[in-house]
Amino acid sequence: MTSPPPFLFSLLNLPLLAGMIMFILIRRPRQWLTWAFAGTMLGLIIYYLADIILYQPLAVGRPGLIWQFIQNQGANLTILAALALNVLLRDHRLEPWEWAASGLIVARMVVDTAWLAGFLRPEVAHPCLSPYGVPNLTCPPGDRLAIATGALAGLLLVILYVSTAHRAAELKRHVLRRYLLHIALLIGGTSVSFQILVVAGQKHWIINPTGPTTLLAILIGLRLFLALEEIDTGIRFPVLGWRILVWLVLLLIAVLLDLTWDVFNAPVWTLVVLAAGMAGGGATLINAWARQVATPQAISDPPSPPPLPSSAELPMVAHPSQPTTALRLYLFGPLRAVRNGETLPNTAEVWRSAKTRSLLAYLALHRDLGVTQVEIVDALWPLGPEPDAEAERSSRSAFRSYLSTLRRVLEPAGPRGSDRWIVHEGERYTLRGDGLWVDVWEFEGLAGQAEAQLAQGHQEEGLARWRQAGALYAPDGLLPDETNLPAEFLEPLREHLRQRWLAGLRRLAKAERGAASAAGLWEAIHQAEPLDQEATIWLVEHYRRVGNRDGLRLLLQRRNRAESDLNGLETGWK
Repeated sequence: MTSPPPFLFSLLNLPLLAGMIMFILIRRPRQWLTWAFAGTMLGLIIYYLADIILYQPLAVGRPGLIWQFIQNQGANLTILAALALNVLLRDHRLEPWEWAASGLIVARMVVDTAWLAGFLRPEVAHPCLSPYGVPNLTCPPGDRLAIATGALAGLLLVILYVSTAHRAAELKRHVLRRYLLHIALLIGGTSVSFQILVVAGQKHWIINPTGPTTLLAILIGLRLFLALEEIDTGIRFPVLGWRILVWLVLLLIAVLLDLTWDVFNAPVWTLVVLAAGMAGGGATLINAWARQVATPQAISDPPSPPPLPSSAELPMVAHPSQPTTALRLYLFGPLRAVRNGETLPNTAEVWRSAKTRSLLAYLALHRDLGVTQVEIVDALWPLGPEPDAEAERSSRSAFRSYLSTLRRVLEPAGPRGSDRWIVHEGERYTLRGDGLWVDVWEFEGLAGQAEAQLAQGHQEEGLARWRQAGALYAPDGLLPDETNLPAEFLEPLREHLRQRWLAGLRRLAKAERGAASAAGLWEAIHQAEPLDQEATIWLVEHYRRVGNRDGLRLLLQRRNRAESDLNGLETGWK
């Protein structure tokens, strides 16, 4: 039985890093955040590739020195990309001390690179060797100062990321706190502590722990990348979770077995685990493709709004047929804009900031009535209670700048200031144009038609319209992640649309003859309104009649929680 080579984790990380780079570049091309993520992993690939080569028999003398220098530059590339990533996650809004810390890290890398380059000169004596016989550019204690400053730079990088996790924009903050802190502590904490032990002279008994922690950190980084994408696009990416984790553990065990217990003189166990992973991944892709084929959708159609939060599907609910449109806006759920069949990602590269989308939503919610510049400024760039001419000029300038950005996003090929979608007549700005479709407008129109037809006695036609309207509504409601528009404007609209949607569900539930289909509708109502008496009574009787104890228990738990929350609010008011 032989011991595993020191570069084992470097060998494991290379294909994983390469695969992650390809995945994120294909999934989100031409995005600065994507390139920053890819840059960190490219630097790690250079580092680990040099690490593997350094342990080979040919890496002696001057070739070993050169590869160790390349390894150092790979680490520097990772740090630079990590700094760029930190700036992008904060929308370029760092505090002065954070800019200073970033500059200190960069300055340390420049000085260290120049210092190490001096040891590559031919007249410099042979380098020291590590306990594994790997060439070292410098020898202790001469390089302890460099290692100490490297530990300080790593600590500063950890502090910067911790600060970003707490100071980022509201929509990103909870995601960054969930993932970024773990990444910073895994890589930064392990690296800094290891360098401190090296400076203390304990290198001879310490095995470098950064390999396995980096392996775990980059997997968390991929989940962070996908979580940020979910925020930007509103489209949730399915994650296999524990299955991937189990497969990675099995892969690690298989590699260790092949390296230490070489029974077959070939990496048999590793190949078996890799084949199982490829088979499982292929099956997942085929199943996803089969589901997509089973529910075909036109290429120009955007992703469907999220389904109702019910274990049973709504009967006969389908999206209304929509004509081909040049611009579609979806305000139910996170805002989504589809321009000429292409869904625009909710990123700063496209929209400049979330406030551009807020301006678009504000115009769309005023429909044909339009809105004045004063009303827009008061909503999105409000002034303080005291008159301030400078602040007023700044708010008007911000409005004009964001309006220009919005027009360019909606009509990139048009002339500057194009009024194809945003028309300025008199004092009012109005969102309109041929080929414009807004889900809220369509919902209101279908709901109005449904109520009119039911009032005239056209039962089937009215219920069909309600089914179409209900398919447009998302349970999250109107713009659930909107934080720029004033609550006194947005909340009444949210509640109006929500109550109208519930009224339509109630109509459909009362008219539904099938008990199972009706239960799905009443369940959707009860999930939205746990204290609704009519839905509670109907569902209790239904679950008792069919003997569904689990459904009855969940129903009563939901109602009890809602009552407790209501009592807590009343106590707080008193």
